[in-house]
Amino acid sequence: MQVKRLMHNNVFGASRRLPAALAALAALAALMDGPAAAQMTPSGRLGAPALPAAPAPAASPAPPAQGERVNIAAVVNDDIVSVVDVAARLRLVMLSAQMEDTPENRQRLLPQTLRALIDERLQIQEARRNEIEVADAEVNEAIASIEEGTDLGDGGLYGMLERANIPPDILVSQVRANIAWAKLIGERVRPRIQIGEDEIDERIASMRSQQGRPENLVSEIFLPVDLPRDEERVRTASLRLVQQIRAGAEFDQLAAQFSQGATASTGGDIGWVSQGSFDEAINAALETLPIDGVSDPVRTRLGYHIMKLRDRRIEALQGAETAVVSLRQIAWAIRDRATADEIESLRGLANALRDDIGGCEQMDRAIADSNSPLSGNLGELRIGDLPRQVREIVATLEIGKISR
Repeated sequence: MQVKRLMHNNVFGASRRLPAALAALAALAALMDGPAAAQMTPSGRLGAPALPAAPAPAASPAPPAQGERVNIAAVVNDDIVSVVDVAARLRLVMLSAQMEDTPENRQRLLPQTLRALIDERLQIQEARRNEIEVADAEVNEAIASIEEGTDLGDGGLYGMLERANIPPDILVSQVRANIAWAKLIGERVRPRIQIGEDEIDERIASMRSQQGRPENLVSEIFLPVDLPRDEERVRTASLRLVQQIRAGAEFDQLAAQFSQGATASTGGDIGWVSQGSFDEAINAALETLPIDGVSDPVRTRLGYHIMKLRDRRIEALQGAETAVVSLRQIAWAIRDRATADEIESLRGLANALRDDIGGCEQMDRAIADSNSPLSGNLGELRIGDLPRQVREIVATLEIGKISR
C-alpha cells in the first residue's frame, strides 16, 4: 500500500493535509487492529503476520544486507517504513511511556505507531523539498537536552536504548523530523503571521475579564477525524490510548508520540486555561475530572480529544503566589462517624462566627473561645505553599477580612 504524495507547494496546505495522508492507510489499519498484524511485502501484497513477541534484549539488529528482502509496512512517496522500523518504534514508545512490553500493548499501539512514522516521513520530505537541512550537531544537542532532564548522564540515553534492543537510529530519526518540521514552520509560516493592535487589545481585555475566575491546568491528546470513514478507527485508537494511560502509561509521552495537535511537541501541555474556554463537550468533561484525572475520548467537530486535568486555581493567583500573608484560623475536628446534623451544626456555628468577627482582634478572641487545639495563629506563610483549596480562598481575600 502506498501513501500518495499529498504535499502542496504552500506549507499551509501541507500542515492541513498532513493528517489526511493517514486516511490512505485505513485498510492496513483494519488488518493491524485484528488479532495478528499483517505486513506488506515489497510487491504491495499482504504477507504473513508480522511483529511477533518482542525478543529478549540484545544488540541492535544489523541493517539488511544488499539484496536481502525488506518487509515493508508502508510506502510514503519514495520512502519506506519497514516492519523492523515499526517494531523498534513500538519498543521506544513503551519504554518512554513506562509501559510493559506485552503482545497486548504492542497490538493496541501498532496502528498509531505506524501513522506516527508515516507522519515523520512526510515532514522530512516536505522539509527536504523546502531545502531545510538538519545538521548532526543539532540532533546531538537535542538528545543531550533530553539527557539533561534525566539521571542518565552524557551518552546514557543510547546505552538505555541498546539495553532495550532499540536501534539508536529510531530515536535519531524522530528527533531529526521534529527539528526539521519546527525549522520549516519557523522559516515559512511565522514570518507571515501578523498580529494587529486590535488583537492585542482584545487579548488584554480578555485577560482582565478573567480576573477571579477559575482556571484549569490541562494537557491533551488530539486525534483528528478527517473523513467519515475514519470515525470508528480514530475512536478505537483514542479508547486504546485512554486504556493505556489509566493502566499507568505516561500521558505526556503518549501525547508526544501520537497527538496530532499543536501541543504534541510539549507532551500535550496546553497550560492554564480559563474554565469554559473549550468546546462545550470538553468543558463538560473537565468539570467532572479530579486533579490528575484523564477523560474518556471527547468528540468534537475536529476529532477526538483526551484531556488531563493537572490542577485548578483562581486566575488572581497569577503573580500572587510569592506573596507572604499572616493567617489565623478557627477550626474544629469532625469525628469519623459524625451525623449530618452534627456537621450542619458546626457549619452554622462557623457562619455565625464569620458574621460576628470584624477584624484581627475579634478573631483572636474567637480563637481563644473556640477551645479547639486546631485554632490559632498560623504565622506568616507564602501563598504558593498553601494547599490548593486554601490558596484559592486566601488569594482573593481582602486584608483583615474573614473567609467563607
